[in-house]
Amino acid sequence: MKKCLLSSVAILLLAGCASAPSDTQGSALAGEWICHSIPTKDRLTFDRLDHFVLKSDGSGALRGISSIEMDKETTIRYLTKGNVKWQNKNDVLSFDFIDRSMVPAHSKNAAKAIKQNKTLQQQGKEQLDDFYCKCNDHVEMPIELKQDGNKLILGKDYATCRRVTENDKDIKLLNKWFNTKK
Repeated sequence: MKKCLLSSVAILLLAGCASAPSDTQGSALAGEWICHSIPTKDRLTFDRLDHFVLKSDGSGALRGISSIEMDKETTIRYLTKGNVKWQNKNDVLSFDFIDRSMVPAHSKNAAKAIKQNKTLQQQGKEQLDDFYCKCNDHVEMPIELKQDGNKLILGKDYATCRRVTENDKDIKLLNKWFNTKK
């Protein structure tokens, strides 16, 4: 269950419950954010880059890419996107997915290695199962808003987020990945 919850947080990062944010901190979260998660040594989290849009009415959307090192030579990647409902109460961000999808974005070499290796196939299946497990439908995590509302810490340094800027290089990177997979 812990692995499933941590995986869901890694993949989902942000979203919300059905009602709109009711406090000033919730209103301060409205806008576009880029979040970067760093993988932990216990391998319960992944290298993750997410772009999310939180609207002041409590709706939102996110898209992101996860990179999961399977072994020294094989890194698999998944693109995720979805629509969410979100809220912030007492510095706890809650989010629920309305819909979501996840597609592989492996390199040709990684896809070939996975196809030829049953262990890597099983590990990939486990990653997908973690993403779609029931516990991913609702997530709550403590947050800390810093630097005049332009930096957000999720889950005690689990992920660091910043407001999207004009001509943001991370948005360009995500656009490249998502446009390639159309």
